[in-house]
Amino acid sequence: MRKPKVANPSDPVLWCKEAAERMEAGDNKGAIYCYQESLKLRPEVSDVWFNVGLLYEKSGDKNAALGCYLTASKMFPSDFRFPAERARMLAEMKHFAEAAEVISEAVTINPHSPLLLSNKAAYLIFSQEPAEALEAAEAALSIDPSYTAAFLHKAHALLLLGNGDEARAALDEADNSDPRVLKMKANISLRLQNFEAGLSAAKDLVEMTPEDDEAWSLLGSAFAYSGDSEGAVRAFQQAMKLNPKEKTYKANLVAVKGMK
Repeated sequence: MRKPKVANPSDPVLWCKEAAERMEAGDNKGAIYCYQESLKLRPEVSDVWFNVGLLYEKSGDKNAALGCYLTASKMFPSDFRFPAERARMLAEMKHFAEAAEVISEAVTINPHSPLLLSNKAAYLIFSQEPAEALEAAEAALSIDPSYTAAFLHKAHALLLLGNGDEARAALDEADNSDPRVLKMKANISLRLQNFEAGLSAAKDLVEMTPEDDEAWSLLGSAFAYSGDSEGAVRAFQQAMKLNPKEKTYKANLVAVKGMK
């Protein structure tokens, strides 16, 4: 790679401007180089560190991105963005327990963010800590009573704690125009063997998101549990049409046909 240049290499602003132009042109490596040159001259700019982390991740170098965010967390201990980004990346790498620990650092810095608290709840759920997840989700809702993701995590946590009816009731308070809410309501209702409610939610979901193969599969399950094998066949066929690569749809279709 030919190293980027600026008119005055001692000017960190020029390096940042060059980095922005490189980013615009899709030259992530060149942009990283320019930002690093800027940081050599003026390392106290948190936004530059943040951009470098994002660029490392975008370039596929996750370890470098995590290292960048960790270094920046130590340099800027009052900036919640760096532990929040580290936690997000760790969760995407399925290191959920570590992600839950790191997001707690962000929450300590910014305790009034429903996003951070909701994300903490999600990481705790996948860490098999439903009681702590429920606490985090409820804290998020105490700040923003309409925060849909927090409702979903609250319901999930309650379900893991064995409180299925409470989980279903929690979703009644959420925005039922959100397909994520309907999808979870349908799933929980079917698990509770409330097939009528599950079928109703699944029908609403398919009407709302007709191109979602998972919605059609859920409707197929709801029809099957309700004893409507013909409806189940149609739904699973539609799910297969939308996503032919998903093998479970075909397996479910074969199973339903065997019920006739």
